[in-house]
Amino acid sequence: MKKNFLYLTCHYLITLLIFLFIQKPIFIFYNWNHGGSELHFADLVQSYYHGMSLDLATAGYFTIIPFLLIWIRFLFPRFNPYRWIVTYDILLSLLLGIITLADASLYEFWEFKLDATVFMYLNDPKNAFASVTAGYIIVRVLAWLVLSALLAFLLILPAHKSRFSQAAQPPYRRLVSSLLMVVFGAVVFVLIRGTRIWPNTPGRAFYSKVSFHNHVALNPVFNIAYTWSHQQDFSKMFDFFPEEKRAALYQDLYPTEGTPQQYFLKNKRPNVLVVVLEGFGAVFIESLGGMKEVAPNISRISQEGVLFTNCHCNSFRTDRGIVSAISGYLAQPTTSIMRYTHKVQSLPGLPKTLKKYGYSTQALYGGDVTFFNMSDYLIASGHDKLVSQTDFPQADRSTKWGVPDHKTFEWLYNDIQKKDAQKEGPWYTTFLTLSSHTPFDVPYHRLADEKLNAFAYTDSCFGAFIDKIKETPAWDNLLIVCVADHGFNHKPVASPEFPHIPMLWLGGALNTPSAKIDKIVSQTDLPATVLGQMDIPHKDFTFSRDVLADTYRYPFAFNTFNNGFIFRDSTGCIVYDNNAQKALFGADKAREEKGKAILQTLYDDLSTR
Repeated sequence: MKKNFLYLTCHYLITLLIFLFIQKPIFIFYNWNHGGSELHFADLVQSYYHGMSLDLATAGYFTIIPFLLIWIRFLFPRFNPYRWIVTYDILLSLLLGIITLADASLYEFWEFKLDATVFMYLNDPKNAFASVTAGYIIVRVLAWLVLSALLAFLLILPAHKSRFSQAAQPPYRRLVSSLLMVVFGAVVFVLIRGTRIWPNTPGRAFYSKVSFHNHVALNPVFNIAYTWSHQQDFSKMFDFFPEEKRAALYQDLYPTEGTPQQYFLKNKRPNVLVVVLEGFGAVFIESLGGMKEVAPNISRISQEGVLFTNCHCNSFRTDRGIVSAISGYLAQPTTSIMRYTHKVQSLPGLPKTLKKYGYSTQALYGGDVTFFNMSDYLIASGHDKLVSQTDFPQADRSTKWGVPDHKTFEWLYNDIQKKDAQKEGPWYTTFLTLSSHTPFDVPYHRLADEKLNAFAYTDSCFGAFIDKIKETPAWDNLLIVCVADHGFNHKPVASPEFPHIPMLWLGGALNTPSAKIDKIVSQTDLPATVLGQMDIPHKDFTFSRDVLADTYRYPFAFNTFNNGFIFRDSTGCIVYDNNAQKALFGADKAREEKGKAILQTLYDDLSTR
């Protein structure tokens, strides 16, 4: 009897100690250059303290199976749970090992804790691991096996000592043992649920305005389980306000009609090219207040077109950013609509609308267009033709992600010249670049920093393309809209600076040599604003505004990060974390309520699609 309870206690404590003295230190030291070095002893104590309830709860969850096996033994003395417990602990060790290493490794790329989002990307493992080298993967697989072996040894040791020898007990002893097991189970239940009025949630770990401190505290296993179990019923998520208040707060935020007060097009049906630059935040562009040396071509060219100086992306991932730019649909902080094939069919799309007015449409991407259901979305949003890495010679697929940008820009230039020579038109093309993405393997060597060098490479490709096509007749009836899919985590994704991206209109179809629009605009405003310039209705773009129309009276931008949002207007900027249920920056009731009303409206809309 004593051995059984001692075993269960040891199993629970060892699991808890794994989180405290293995998982958290690995996370901190692996991310030493991403926040770990700034974690002082007092911060470390606070992180451990605020994360303890979730660590206790998770250790409790992992004790349930051994608890049930021991209880079965009390009821049926001939049952020996040893092999079952050892098997369970081996599987548990493999699970804890991979979650610990994945959480630490992915943080430098995602800057948020591992959650249910990972399952969406693992649906396509080939592309999910395309950002890293084979050596990177091999090292981590070996580390996983070594770590799992260590964890297995620690977890199996108490069972090995106990061995659960078969010893018959009198009926009254079995009864007493069963009652004590009920008490033990009740204690575990309290540890799992927590002692507060409401059960444990990831928000228990969010106490600091420094995101890294919160992320140290947050147990990744608990976060995965919680987010996985709480992301299905969209209509009940982010239900901040009664419907009447939500409607009042949301009213007039996204007007879908209006008359442009300024026209920049010479004619209403130009050929349209939307260039989506991978991860190209304004931090890299001098003309937008960024670095001087990274993107000199974009800075130079931005003096020649219509530059929206205060444009903000809507998300932190490509699969959400491309939907924001092409469909004008707000990005979701806990999921991605691109994941749901049946829902993307209902989305509007700039090419889908233009097809109704005689446009031929296509999308160009030098990588695997099947990644994360991208091909389904591109087709659903109105692209009749998809051009991807399979349409290029094998020799051109020379980087981890596929065809480097200079090759795809070259293909795009030749395609435009062919269309112009054959008098095709009007036409529309979406082009998504890829080289300014990890692992930043580019055929270009101007800057010592590999990340900055990759962005400089894409900038050089874009600049060469613009300079070249300007000298051709195709330029005269061409509108080029250049925008980024999201910012880059050179700035933290939950920082006020992260969402700032370029939006630049170029081409001979413009009636002005240069102009600047300084009002706050959003990436999602791209479709409605372009269609407004063409006098094409855009009422189906419910989250996209014509920022040049008379109805755009309240400039603001809304951005989402992992379970949080950033809301910016002329009064300032708030960064609000839904896990912590508080503002991490710029606390303001009015901005907070508007952001919450938008998020609630978005998820209500998402649930009906």
